[in-house]
Amino acid sequence: MPTFSPDSLLAVRFHNARPGLELVAIIDAGLPVALITADILAQDRKRLPLLDEFVLRLVNNRVTSEPAITGVLGLSERMVNQTVAEHFSADYLTYALPGPGSQAGVRNLRLTARGEQTARELAAITPVRVDQPLVYDQLLWKAKPYDRHTVIPRGQAEENGMLLLPTAHGGPVEMTDISAADINGLLRDRGNTDREVLQVRGITQAKARRVMPAKVLVYADPDRTDIQLGVVVDGELSHVHELALISHGGAKALGIAVEPAPERPALEPELEEMRVPLPDVTQQRAEQAAAQLGSPGPRPAAPADSQPEGEEIRALGVFEHPEILDEALTHARRRILIISPWIKKAIITTEFLGKLEMRLKRGVTVHIAYGYEDNDTKSDPVAIHRLQNLADRYPGKCVFSRLKSTHAKVLVFDETWVTTSFNWLSFKGDRNRTYRMEEGSLVRNRQITDVQYTRYLDLIEQQRQ
Repeated sequence: MPTFSPDSLLAVRFHNARPGLELVAIIDAGLPVALITADILAQDRKRLPLLDEFVLRLVNNRVTSEPAITGVLGLSERMVNQTVAEHFSADYLTYALPGPGSQAGVRNLRLTARGEQTARELAAITPVRVDQPLVYDQLLWKAKPYDRHTVIPRGQAEENGMLLLPTAHGGPVEMTDISAADINGLLRDRGNTDREVLQVRGITQAKARRVMPAKVLVYADPDRTDIQLGVVVDGELSHVHELALISHGGAKALGIAVEPAPERPALEPELEEMRVPLPDVTQQRAEQAAAQLGSPGPRPAAPADSQPEGEEIRALGVFEHPEILDEALTHARRRILIISPWIKKAIITTEFLGKLEMRLKRGVTVHIAYGYEDNDTKSDPVAIHRLQNLADRYPGKCVFSRLKSTHAKVLVFDETWVTTSFNWLSFKGDRNRTYRMEEGSLVRNRQITDVQYTRYLDLIEQQRQ
């Protein structure tokens, strides 16, 4: 059974979240947040249960025998004796030496040094000033229980081509925007019931701008006139964030548009007859993904050079394309060939190049070709430069070519051939934010793939600038 990418799992979970609409795209987004340190006046709750506290307080006030404590509290002797025994184990209580005139057979309790300190703390707990770290959601303009370790610099989000969501206000977070009740609610959400915030005395906001990774789901009707957005935060759809985006103008304000699906490249007639259609593939993948979501633990990683799946000819949906590309980069044993009109740095990352170089070190032959007429404005020079550097380090094994013009969008690796309308090396980072339901065809068959591999090598040779 395949292991699904996070986006594929989101597609399975939420593709029916908008009845009558189709899930067209899942966009990596940056939710604007501010890292806040609040100077608060707080009181930590007492550590001991009520009975434990009363026993220590009574001993501290010279009620030193277990029968006397039992009488004052009006509880059973067994409960008091058990509590006293626990305090002995915790080094809160010990027995006092018998004094002059002590009653025979009665042992008096006394507090240890630790017990005296605890009794003093219980008798007079005073508020303390502490620093409380917070993450402030600047789209909702509200402190939220987000993990500070998940946020990233805004510049990194821009570099990765993430969609930057708007803020509710242009200025900094003010002290009046955060109340003691807000912080207490956050502490309860995190399971912290020991601290009670009494007052917010001041706040400090980190200067560097941060975002928290999120996902924006784009839904559209068949005519592509009704576009709705969903927002996934911490793995769940967030209705409040969706409403906040609507108040900021929705998809139009974010520059998100949806176009009709481009025509799928057709296979040869006999292959088209054998091709499993997209609805059937989608249903099968939904069942497989549901099994993965319901598994008790993470699936073990596949071996670095696992064997390919059996022969198949089927449709390839838009959310599966990145998985197939990653399969090629991770598991190809003999060859990789990619043709894509444009190249974006959001795809040609350090991770991408690292995986590709690992294939080269294992003896895989790599051909990458790009180019759309004379216009390179949709390609990133940095990405082109990084791929050229890799090719220069592996002459003869890695061939990087600029073509005169190509509409082809092809991936070949080992016995797998994919022809599609999906831009393999530029599906992220497009500032135009125009989305379509890309569909392709996947063929796993050595004989067919060999023919196509030779065909595309010839095309590259003919079209190379």
